[in-house]
Amino acid sequence: MAATERRGHERSASAEFNRVDRAVQIQNATERLRSEMLNYVTNRFEEFTSEIKKAAKMPLINEIVQQPVVLPSELASISKVTNEKISQTIASQQSIDIKRSSSAFPTKSFRMRSSILTELLEVSHIRSIRQIFISILVLLVLQVAMTDLFETGSVDFRFDVIRWNFSNLSTCLRLWFILFTLTCTVVYYCFHFWAYKRLSLIPIVSSLSPDTEAPKKKTTSLMIFDGFWLTAYCLYIGVFLYFPVHFILEENYPIVTRMIVLVEQVRFLMKSHAFVRENAPNAILYGKIYSQQIKVEDVEDKVNDSPKEETNGIIPHTPCPEFSKFLYFLFAPTLIYRDSYPRTSSVRWNFVISHLIQFAATNLFAYYLFYRFCLPVFRHFNSEHVTVKIFVLSILNCTLPGALLLFCAFYGFLHCWLNAFAEMLRFADRQFYSDWWTATSWSSYYRTWNIVVHDWLYTYVYRDCHKLLGVKYRLVSMYAVIFLSACVHEYIISLTFGYFYPILFVQFAVLGFISMLILPQRTQNYAFNVFIWASLFVGLGMQMCLYSIEWYARQNCPRYV
Repeated sequence: MAATERRGHERSASAEFNRVDRAVQIQNATERLRSEMLNYVTNRFEEFTSEIKKAAKMPLINEIVQQPVVLPSELASISKVTNEKISQTIASQQSIDIKRSSSAFPTKSFRMRSSILTELLEVSHIRSIRQIFISILVLLVLQVAMTDLFETGSVDFRFDVIRWNFSNLSTCLRLWFILFTLTCTVVYYCFHFWAYKRLSLIPIVSSLSPDTEAPKKKTTSLMIFDGFWLTAYCLYIGVFLYFPVHFILEENYPIVTRMIVLVEQVRFLMKSHAFVRENAPNAILYGKIYSQQIKVEDVEDKVNDSPKEETNGIIPHTPCPEFSKFLYFLFAPTLIYRDSYPRTSSVRWNFVISHLIQFAATNLFAYYLFYRFCLPVFRHFNSEHVTVKIFVLSILNCTLPGALLLFCAFYGFLHCWLNAFAEMLRFADRQFYSDWWTATSWSSYYRTWNIVVHDWLYTYVYRDCHKLLGVKYRLVSMYAVIFLSACVHEYIISLTFGYFYPILFVQFAVLGFISMLILPQRTQNYAFNVFIWASLFVGLGMQMCLYSIEWYARQNCPRYV
């Protein structure tokens, strides 16, 4: 037994020695191979360098040290020239950096993406918040019904205000169709005529001799032609602004139908300007290519090297796009014109019907909020009731309803309405808003609350003002955006209610801009987010209170001329 164990130990020991011996042999072979490869590479490198030295006939190092390459006088002149070149290079680089900082604006890129709420509502915890609002709507309807049942013995869901607001819906739709027809015919076909007609006024470079005066005459005619159509475009904007307003005031439209006409009027104007602003540079560039003033290769190099602003990185193949592209743009839920957009493969009609039903329910919710919390408070408001105590309490009482109306406007229009139209048109980019509820500054709130309008203001107002005024007047360009947005909001509100009461304008263009300058632009302090929410609630309460007081004061108080 002992002998067997001894033989087993001897076999295992010999196997271990053999394994170690093989490992040592492999290591030695590897070291020999590495040393041989290093020697071979070193020898080949020395032979290569010696051949290069012989071919170049390089002098010895002693000769290089003894003989100066450059005389002291030549060295001084070279140093002077070098310093001048370096300073010129630095100055040119600084100017290039300034130009890039003033001209390199990010452009709107469309890609397939869903709205944030669409993704968040996939989570059951977030979806329960929507169910809470639905239950509040049901309770409001039951409250109105039970109150009528106990007081009058019958149920009245109080649709009288809705019937009054939509009493002339057919006239409103006819006016909308007129605005739509004017936009389709006047804007597109006039632009089409201008883009193609100006080609005949551009002198062809290859067919002209330097002695003829035809180039000067054609250039003058082209300038007059372009100036005439620019003036006609400005006149069209004025006429398009005047006649719908004259019509709704002449016919005495109710509040809701007035707002529908005014919002659609502004939307058509923004769409028209986007179409003209995007395609006018393309038409001018196409004319230069057509007249052989520039070559297609130069345009391709410029498109590849420069920021893609004027042509969006696309060389125009026609001076004016097809009417079908313009027609799709008029209904697409975006205000930035492109010849094509990312599209989905099919239409989910269940998705469309669901969002349209939610849009109608949101409007009904907003109506009952207004009817329950606004009308009873301000319906009998007149000059005898106006005291500081009642005024302050009215603002505080309107804070919560105003916040709920804000949520209704956001969810109903920016989410449900735009997503429904995007689905019907297979429009794939659904980023109509961002996470504005996490904003810690007014600038981030303005950028993320309504991305559709913000993109238009940034692309066609801020960038153009920035190019015209320069980097020094960046603050002026920023205020131009805020001022224009405040003016358009006040224009819609004033004509909707029939009186000028610039509460929204002061909050937007004055207080909002001052807050943007005072508050930090980028911070992660959640106290600023609380401040934004509190400011929104108080501001909405003030708007709801003051506009309602003014409306019913004009209804109840005697008029003095």
